[in-house]
Amino acid sequence: MTKRLLLLLLASLGAASVHAANWPEHPTLTAVRVSVAPSIDGDLSDAAWQNAPEFTDFTQHDPNDAQPPTMRTSIRIVYDDSAIYFGAKMTDPQRPTALLVRRDTFVQADFLSINLDTEHDRLSGNAYTISPANVQVDSVLFNDIGEDITWDGVWSSATKVVADGWVAEVRIPFSQLRFPDRSEHVWGVNITRRTVRNNEWVRIVNTKKGETGFVSHFADITGISGIHRGRSFELVPYGVARTDIKTRADRSDPLLEPRDHRVDAGLDLKYALTSSLTLTGTINPDFGQVEVDPAVVNLSDFETFYPEKRPFFTEGVNIFRFSDTPAPSHFNFFFAPSLFYTRRIGRAPQVTPDADFAAVPADTTILGAAKVTGKLPGGWSLGVLDALTDTERARFVNVEPPRSGRQQVEPMTNYFVSRLTKSIGDGSRLGFMLTSVNRRVADETSSLRESALTGGVDGFTSFANKSWVLEGNFVGSNVSGSAESIALTQRSSSRYYQRPDAKHVDFDPTRTSLSGWGGRAMLSKTTGVWRPNIQVHAYSPGFETNDSGFMQRTDIISAHALMMFVDQNPTTRVRGRQAWFGVWQNRNFDGNTLERGVFGDATVTLLNYWNLHGALFLMPGAVSDRLTRGGPLVRTPAGWNADADFASDERKNFYYGAFTHLEGSDDDSYLRRVGVSFTARPASNLTMSLEPTFSRSHDHTQYVSAFADASATSTFGQRYVFADLEQRSFELGTRVDWTLSSRLSLQLYLQPFVASGDYHDYHTLDAANTRNFTPYARAGTDPDFNFRSVRGSAVARWEFRPGSALYVVWNENRADTAPVGDFRFGRDLRAIPGAPSHDVFLIKVSYWLPM
Repeated sequence: MTKRLLLLLLASLGAASVHAANWPEHPTLTAVRVSVAPSIDGDLSDAAWQNAPEFTDFTQHDPNDAQPPTMRTSIRIVYDDSAIYFGAKMTDPQRPTALLVRRDTFVQADFLSINLDTEHDRLSGNAYTISPANVQVDSVLFNDIGEDITWDGVWSSATKVVADGWVAEVRIPFSQLRFPDRSEHVWGVNITRRTVRNNEWVRIVNTKKGETGFVSHFADITGISGIHRGRSFELVPYGVARTDIKTRADRSDPLLEPRDHRVDAGLDLKYALTSSLTLTGTINPDFGQVEVDPAVVNLSDFETFYPEKRPFFTEGVNIFRFSDTPAPSHFNFFFAPSLFYTRRIGRAPQVTPDADFAAVPADTTILGAAKVTGKLPGGWSLGVLDALTDTERARFVNVEPPRSGRQQVEPMTNYFVSRLTKSIGDGSRLGFMLTSVNRRVADETSSLRESALTGGVDGFTSFANKSWVLEGNFVGSNVSGSAESIALTQRSSSRYYQRPDAKHVDFDPTRTSLSGWGGRAMLSKTTGVWRPNIQVHAYSPGFETNDSGFMQRTDIISAHALMMFVDQNPTTRVRGRQAWFGVWQNRNFDGNTLERGVFGDATVTLLNYWNLHGALFLMPGAVSDRLTRGGPLVRTPAGWNADADFASDERKNFYYGAFTHLEGSDDDSYLRRVGVSFTARPASNLTMSLEPTFSRSHDHTQYVSAFADASATSTFGQRYVFADLEQRSFELGTRVDWTLSSRLSLQLYLQPFVASGDYHDYHTLDAANTRNFTPYARAGTDPDFNFRSVRGSAVARWEFRPGSALYVVWNENRADTAPVGDFRFGRDLRAIPGAPSHDVFLIKVSYWLPM
């Protein structure tokens, strides 16, 4: 539900760019220099505030766009040699909604958000948001309408609830801002206030619904002079004590260590190279406090994508987003490749010893990482990241023939990413990106590529008063290594060069390098009620980004044409409506149609703030070049999928929702997934949520195996075995957030997960490019499974001083698999406590040292 609120906030920020009729394009606020700074205590009686001009002219965005606010908001701005200060009074005849949550958590509470464009580029900045409970949220603004809440600054605030509303004071040190070194400054500013009770959003510069742009229409702060960011230098040393406990593991494993105790230390640093460039570094980082990934069952030939959660790699990563533009809507009808996927750095080792028992590290050690981000003169923005991971070795024992030892499972690797963009005029940008990965490969890891290089150019231009955006990119890649590693690259599920009926690729086992290219072009309308969107993607078979990025497949040309209908203006029945409909088609470079269809999607917000959503996709038959996993084409049946969901008013202390996803096809394959969610706030500082989800599916063509058969001439000398697969799964996502103060919080996450798979009615493909099958009597046991797991984490966080925190963490990963195949909910849940587990107990303390 927090994600939905963040999306609502982003949609509101990016909703418009046209100011209220009584405003000039960029209204002006004046900041006053003071010799004695105000005390940050939630009291505006300081002398500094009395001499500052008061600003009260705000305009509604919601619920009545462009109308005067129903409650008064006043702002005063002062500064001294070290910081800028904001004093605000939010008048309210009723008590404000003040929910106590962990920092950087958007919830349905009143707030005041101070948005600053200190480099005055009309595209980027920072937001400093506070609630009446003094909960802080800080974020980076980019691309005019984008927001990234992963950034954490060190700033101070105080709030106080008074009889006629609430008061806020904010101090933002210049060391936390980026601005050019000059004698006088003009900064961009916009201030947003939200009152949850009547859902009123007001701003200094309102942006009309149906338009786009946010930072580009900020007001101006004048009167700032004689300030300097200085060469700010921050150190954050940390220490961590960790205990790993493994229970109910295989006691016959000679490498099992039931308990492991470790103590470690590291250092994070931040240094202002210039007034606009910052160096951020980390030495021996530890990310034990982050939440565990959810459990999944993946029977496909594609890797599962997990989002990044480690602070160093999430903070400020927006500069490294390739082909990111101010267009408010982007649509893809396949998982498009990315050039930079931060979870490649510190990934799990990729090689497993060929032995009966092996103790392989769960992750690769990051020796150190550094990034430089910021602005250069002339409208240039720069981002450079470099990280070095250590060689990892695994211990192994083989019973017969007897042998044991240590083997390299991941070589020392250097990751380098650079990004450079140039703003051109008021609505265009050109960008460049380069990534490289270099491994010190040994004999044991010769199956891995030695080097990988990707480079690309991207850009956009807006026209017709910024109501249209034309954007695109072109990228190239080259990977090299041993013949073994490049053979594996050719045979990987991303491209399958060994396909016997492919006319545009050839498998060459002697190759030691592979190159490819890709590109995208999109034209979209960003304003108005009707918004067309047309896009074409193309990625050649040899394109490869999985060393530094993420890519499930290449060898694809994808195109779509759609129309969006966006109406955010309330009517007598609804508060807003949005719909999109159109057509799409995906083909490979042989011209085979992989997927095509027509679709429609609609979302409605009712007057009571309930949201309803529905979607329908219709797909005629096509072909698959992946179903046989390196074999010939297979015809796919006509199919459909549909979504329906609703969510109640999230401003309430108890709210709920439900969703369902349905799929069907002409071969009787189907998927049924249904889930509900419940969120309760029994107290202003306690939030509990429960989200059970059940899934049931039948797949007529689940791949099982392939084997050589000279008589199978119609399938090129191979038999491809499939099965009917019945799958069932149930998961119960549980969260509890208990916040004792704005600095002290406890978060609990728990996910019990059970799944089953029953294989039956085996059959083989009769001929390539058909969907004809012959029953097959498969020898041996069925690959049936029952997977039972629970993953959980509990994190207590205490920010005992600005920028310094103590974490007490427990993580559990308990899982087991049984070759049963039938889904019995009670039995599988009861089996979870007896499954092998890996528990981690961790205490981590970090201390912020401004130098």
